[in-house]
Amino acid sequence: MQKHRYIKYGLWLSEEENQELQKICDRTGMSRATVLRRMIMGRPIKERPNADFISLMDAVDRIGVNFNQLVRKVNATGVASESDLREAKRTYQRVLNLMREWEKTWL
Repeated sequence: MQKHRYIKYGLWLSEEENQELQKICDRTGMSRATVLRRMIMGRPIKERPNADFISLMDAVDRIGVNFNQLVRKVNATGVASESDLREAKRTYQRVLNLMREWEKTWL
C-alpha cells in the first residue's frame, strides 16, 4: 500500500551533515528522502550487499545445488561417484575460503 505524503519539509544541513547523509545514501543505495524517513520512523537502514557478499551467497547457493543433486542421485541409485564427491568437496572448500577472506575484510 502506497503512503500518500502531503507535507513538504525544507531542511538545512551543514556541509559535514550533508556529507554524512550522502555516505549513508551511497552505502545503502537509498535516496536521501528514504533515508531520512527511515530515520524518523526508527526503521533499520541496511547497507547494500557488496560484490564479495553476493559472490559468497552465489557460492553457497551452488553448494546447495550440488549437494541436492548428489543426494537425489544417492537416493535414486544408492551410490555416489567419486567425481561427485570430489566436486562437492571442491565447491565446499571454495566457499570456506571465500568466507575466511570475507571474515578478514568485514568482521
